[in-house]
Amino acid sequence: MAATDTIDYAAVSGSAAITDSKDTNLVQSSPPSPSKTFYRRTLPNRLISFSSTEGRQLFASAMTSGGTFAFFSLIEQLQTQPEPAYCGLTTLVIVLNALAVDPRRSWKGPWRWYEESMLNCCVDLEEVKATGITFNTFACLAKCQGVDVTAIHGSDSSVDDFRQIVKDTCTSSSHSGDNNYLPSSFLVVSYTRKVLGQTGTGHFSPIGAYDEASDNVLILDTARFKYGPHWVPLSLLFEALIPEDPDTGKSRGYVVLSYDGRDDGLHHVKNETCNRCKTPLPLSVLFRSKKSKDYLRKEFKEYMQSQNKITLTAVSSFWTKEHTNIWELVQPQLQPVESRDVTMVNSLRELLKGLVEKEELDISVPQSTLIARQEMKSSKSCCTSATNNNSERTIEISPSEALFVAYLAILPRQQRRDIVFEEGVSPEKKIDVDETVREQLLAEAALVSYAFETCDWDDKCISEC
Repeated sequence: MAATDTIDYAAVSGSAAITDSKDTNLVQSSPPSPSKTFYRRTLPNRLISFSSTEGRQLFASAMTSGGTFAFFSLIEQLQTQPEPAYCGLTTLVIVLNALAVDPRRSWKGPWRWYEESMLNCCVDLEEVKATGITFNTFACLAKCQGVDVTAIHGSDSSVDDFRQIVKDTCTSSSHSGDNNYLPSSFLVVSYTRKVLGQTGTGHFSPIGAYDEASDNVLILDTARFKYGPHWVPLSLLFEALIPEDPDTGKSRGYVVLSYDGRDDGLHHVKNETCNRCKTPLPLSVLFRSKKSKDYLRKEFKEYMQSQNKITLTAVSSFWTKEHTNIWELVQPQLQPVESRDVTMVNSLRELLKGLVEKEELDISVPQSTLIARQEMKSSKSCCTSATNNNSERTIEISPSEALFVAYLAILPRQQRRDIVFEEGVSPEKKIDVDETVREQLLAEAALVSYAFETCDWDDKCISEC
């Protein structure tokens, strides 16, 4: 199962178990009210509560050896997951806020701050409430926020490698003389609770500290309604990374999330290669992916593989056929809040319009696609954030512009770059936009491309990106 701390309602209340499929849209009824409820769980013997006498002694020892470098930034942001299956999302929110990543979207009022409903570039949040997320999806979500991601399956690592990563992220030996230095990397583990003797299956949480003397790590458990922060022998935690996740056929693992805190105002990378485990991707200012239509992405990939050549005509014909439209692949982002982002969106649209006009094919958008866009605009669920003011709307972007981005996303990287930078076009005939706008369009296409690649039916998405 994907990482989740949901209750087996069939076992608790005797009712039929709830099943779901990631390849279909489901209308799920609310789970039955359990006849038995729980208030927390007792930690197994080998695990040590952070607040216990022994837990405090371990923390003091870790402080002495410099193993609490990550702790203070994380503890400032530690929160309880708001849904039983939100451990992955809440863990990512904690780390993003600890890294001081600006979401560049309003949270409430004038404030920008990460919370779970913003993490929808690779997932459908209603689906996550029921099933949690997989290791691959966690990596996708993190990459879409513009942070560096190093994701390692437990089966591809060793306990010594894992110990070194723990030391690198939890200790401050290389910066012991700089009291103002803050962590730029944090470690997240995706593990099987049963190996630790806990109830439940898969789970995500950040690692807050390491005590080298006892070789224990501090798990800042996001399911605090169940287990509070606790110390775990490092070797035991590594064993919990190894079991196969039945949803993916791969082991769970650990993820290092890094961010250098820069703010150059561009939110792009000069090289938008899809080597995403090494190169951070920017936040998209145009689109959000719709994970609930995962099966359409699979169909689209298979359709394009059947074509002799990737053309805009082929892309348009797929996303404008009956019962299918481009808004089932992406949703427009919320309107930006800063003037530089407003300028970027306007410039991107100017570039897109110019590129569409230069194509030999004039994209013909069926009325059904236009109607779908209007219906989406009038829907609060599509055009407003769950936590945002209802007056906050999505950006204006046409179906033809969205189709062109989908076309760019399916192209090989170099061909994509040649089109966006209008290689071979004389300077006086090029669209008058800054190079940074072209780079951002490449990044937008790369993010949509990553949505095609990130799929639970194909584990190659992590190894290829």
